[in-house]
Amino acid sequence: MFKLIIKVCVIWLLSNNAYADTTEAETKNKQSIQICPETFYSLPLLDSAKFCQQFSTTPPASMSYFAADDQQTTKTFYLKNFGPAEKEQILKGRIVLQYEDGNKIVIISTDGQGSQIDILIKS
Repeated sequence: MFKLIIKVCVIWLLSNNAYADTTEAETKNKQSIQICPETFYSLPLLDSAKFCQQFSTTPPASMSYFAADDQQTTKTFYLKNFGPAEKEQILKGRIVLQYEDGNKIVIISTDGQGSQIDILIKS
């Protein structure tokens, strides 16, 4: 009987620790996706930015986020707030803006009623 009680206690402790680890990991993941900075390597983010996810904080670095604004409104935002792009093109329906000799790239894709914005920093 004593051995059974010990086994139950060990299983309970292990399951609680596993749950705590999972909960902590889920919380960290939700925070990394939900919290959006105002800028990423001096590139501004739209006020409607949400679901931000940074893939690296040191170059080469990248970040993606969703904005409720359409592609053209988003493009206008970047041109107004960061200046004219050195190179601008449309690739497979995506607007690509390149700054600082191609070291900063903003890719704007249609995503439902809004846009997905990917920011790539080479160096």
